[in-house]
Amino acid sequence: MAPHTGDGPGADRSAPAPRRPRRGGAGRLRDALRTTPALIVVGGAVLVAALAATAAVAVQSRASATTLGERSAETAVRTSTTAREIYRGLADADVAASAVFLLPPTEDRRASLVGAYDAAVHEVERRLTDSMGDAVDDPDRLRRLATIAARLTVYRDVVCAALRVAGPLPALPGAENRRPCAPAEETAETGTDNAAARAVLASAYAREASHYMSTELLTEAQGLWNYDTRRLIDARADARPWLAASVLVPLGTLAALVVTQVWLRRRTRRRLNAGLLLASAGTTAVLAMLVASWWHWPAADRGFPELERAIDAQSATQQRLGALLAGRADVYLGLGASVDPAGHKADFDRRDLCVHPAAGPEPPKDRIDCTALEAAVWPARQSRTPDAFRDAVDTVLSEGSAGRAFVAAEEHLLADLTARNQEVSRMVADLPEAPHHRGAAAAWVTLLAAAGVVAGLRQRYLEYQ
Repeated sequence: MAPHTGDGPGADRSAPAPRRPRRGGAGRLRDALRTTPALIVVGGAVLVAALAATAAVAVQSRASATTLGERSAETAVRTSTTAREIYRGLADADVAASAVFLLPPTEDRRASLVGAYDAAVHEVERRLTDSMGDAVDDPDRLRRLATIAARLTVYRDVVCAALRVAGPLPALPGAENRRPCAPAEETAETGTDNAAARAVLASAYAREASHYMSTELLTEAQGLWNYDTRRLIDARADARPWLAASVLVPLGTLAALVVTQVWLRRRTRRRLNAGLLLASAGTTAVLAMLVASWWHWPAADRGFPELERAIDAQSATQQRLGALLAGRADVYLGLGASVDPAGHKADFDRRDLCVHPAAGPEPPKDRIDCTALEAAVWPARQSRTPDAFRDAVDTVLSEGSAGRAFVAAEEHLLADLTARNQEVSRMVADLPEAPHHRGAAAAWVTLLAAAGVVAGLRQRYLEYQ
């Protein structure tokens, strides 16, 4: 009997099953990554990275969280008050220095004006020194203070040159043998014995000093004040991303831990992993600590819009006061032996300090009645009347009608500024105090959670190995 070969009738002639093609390197890698040990390693790496991000957020969010509290806000208001006092002291010094050059060197009132200038400058220097000591942890503010101090030195040198040119430097009232400037060879600086020529040269120095004060010193001082008062407002915007990260990142990490725990239990058919349970408990504690660190923020955020408006109004009043003091210096310099009195008048007019004719029966108290200035002061240098210049000087100094108007407007602006300061201080006091930030402790707990993840997943990995 012949053997059956499968070639006869009725035989099954179906083709043999095709060979499965050999998988390449990429295919084998995908297969390897789908294994439980590989997935355990990948999951562990993701969890450790998430816990590292949680720790970073916990530590880095500290500055933004604490800046919004009442304690830090009070510090910001205190530093801004110092900046405002520096600004006003500089403006007062400029007014006093400009007034000195209205009077001849032999005038008795000149010594008191020189003394007022010297006192204002020394007060600014004292506040700058104190502020630098308080700003050791704020490099940006320290740099601004150092810039003001350097420019104040330049200003004093120019004013001293003007004082030496104008005539002998008087001794300061109440200060025995103390003078506002270091001694110098006055005759070598003036180069002339003509009193009128010395007056013009001294006024040119004074104009240069006042211009430097307006364009450099006061601008930098206003920038310091704006920097201090805007820090809280800027902190509000900076804090929002950190607040979101402080809640969402730990929540995301906790969700990843739960998902990994559920997957591992189903994949290995084992009970819950102790290491992942420890990490989940630690991440929950971190979330609670960060929420506690930001607990004050919603109330602070609600109070910030009103505080921002109050700070803006405070800044506007500050700038108005600076314009008034600079305008008073313009009047002094324009009336003095200036080489450009029309330029001083133009500077004064640009500051918009005069009461407008349509102001009504109760004109704004932060403006002055410029009638005396227009009628008697600005034209005094061109007047042929013998006593016109002397009368104009008496009009603009503190005892005169124009001088009293400047003083009244300054007092009104100072009272307004004080009221706005009190309003800002009240709003700051209403802010909730920032609690102790627990970011450092949260980072340590996160490190413990990462150790739990590594230990728990390593145990499962070794079982599969």
